[in-house]
Amino acid sequence: MVAVNNRRAAGFFLIGVLISTAMLWMIKTLGQDYGAFQIMLARGLVMAVVLAPIVLVRPSRPPVSGTPLKLAGRALLTFGGQAMGIAAIAALPIAQAQSLSFTKGFIVLALAALMLGEQVGTRRWGAMVMGMAGVLIIFQPTQTIDPACFLALGSAACFASSTIVVKELTRQTDRLTLMFWGAVGQSALSLPLALIWWVMPTTNDLIMMAALGLVGIALQAAMLSAWRLGDISALAPLDYLRLVTGTILGFLVFGEVPGPAVLAGAALIIAANLVASWPRPRAAKRPLPAAD
Repeated sequence: MVAVNNRRAAGFFLIGVLISTAMLWMIKTLGQDYGAFQIMLARGLVMAVVLAPIVLVRPSRPPVSGTPLKLAGRALLTFGGQAMGIAAIAALPIAQAQSLSFTKGFIVLALAALMLGEQVGTRRWGAMVMGMAGVLIIFQPTQTIDPACFLALGSAACFASSTIVVKELTRQTDRLTLMFWGAVGQSALSLPLALIWWVMPTTNDLIMMAALGLVGIALQAAMLSAWRLGDISALAPLDYLRLVTGTILGFLVFGEVPGPAVLAGAALIIAANLVASWPRPRAAKRPLPAAD
């Protein structure tokens, strides 16, 4: 078992936050000229090509019954989550899209209770209600709702569902294999749709699309190292730095200024996630969350 080192873990986590912010910049930039499926195709192909020599030549555990079906299900969910997430980032201010993406935390809790029979408890159900209140504030239902907000929520729901599937898959196969087959599935599902709405990329944009794949691998490696070394209770609050760095990015690069409703809703959603993720006494301290 790896010794706990929260200081080193926090370092890896902060590297992951910076990489995630760089990915936001690339997706937001590319999303102005290219569709989500074309961006996903390039990212998936690069990830698959880089990971193939590592995954395919090493000995691996024999597949467990039902694993291919679960891998296919996870690929579909991740595909939907990424497609809607990229479209939301392209259409919405970064702070708004990021805030809504944090609903994934309490969607996972609800699914774990309903599908896996896990005990959630009154505190965590209350946190979910708090989080939904934050979503309503961001939506501002008395005004015209931007349809892209539903894309951001749909992305969070897909990734939350994928997390439930991954919880089972990590008992049957290793994470590099999951990353590889996820990239293969993403590429296969994106290809026909990317060809329908294909836009010939410039050389610079093609390089940026390819860089997305490399950055995606680096992000998962950094986050995996962080979760492996540190306690979840110590690292979970750091995840909300993504909202801070994303908001700064949106302001400095894209001229986006989040309104009071977005800030208030984001604060409620973050508070809800912190309440929901606060560890129970004697609970397992270091689960290994999925890195989508």
